[in-house]
Amino acid sequence: MRNKKLAAGLVPSLWAAAALLVTTALIAEIAATPTASPGVTSSTWTPITSVTALFLGADTLHGSFNLPSVLFGLAIILLTSLLAGSLATAFLIYCLGRQPYPAAAAVLGAALGIAAEILLINLLCNWLQPDNGIYTSLPSWAWFPAFAAWGICLGLGLSRQGRKHAIEGDRVRVAGPSPPLPADPHPIAPHPSRTAPHNR
Repeated sequence: MRNKKLAAGLVPSLWAAAALLVTTALIAEIAATPTASPGVTSSTWTPITSVTALFLGADTLHGSFNLPSVLFGLAIILLTSLLAGSLATAFLIYCLGRQPYPAAAAVLGAALGIAAEILLINLLCNWLQPDNGIYTSLPSWAWFPAFAAWGICLGLGLSRQGRKHAIEGDRVRVAGPSPPLPADPHPIAPHPSRTAPHNR
């Protein structure tokens, strides 16, 4: 039961990572802007392989599909989403409770996503990568809507999960055994005629 709850708690972060990947892939493919790697323009794969380049060097940034670079980059993105998503989810629960309204969760989630973009991309990754490989793997402005989509998906996932658990809890309470009836505090005394001894 505990493992199921833990796995269920990670689902919003995974959906958020999927929203981030889809948004960056679409914008990078359509924009086709130059990246930090000479001769490579942004594509579906540059946001993913640029993450690989952060760890394994600029040579692993590819504009076309490269299985090792794509798999490594996906693994890092998913891991980062799980870690950052856990912190963001804790903040959402602290501010809005475990069953937030979808609109409130989406708005606060978007704000958290933009804050995560500033911390992870603008500050941390640009500091670690002298050529700003991740930052320039797609148009720089595109990271903001991508992380906003990440946060919105995270907030909506939390809202849906909280309401689902609330409905399941109500069903358990309704289907559970009824509580025992309390004893009558004022028992009715038998009629005197029934308890009087018979005369013989």
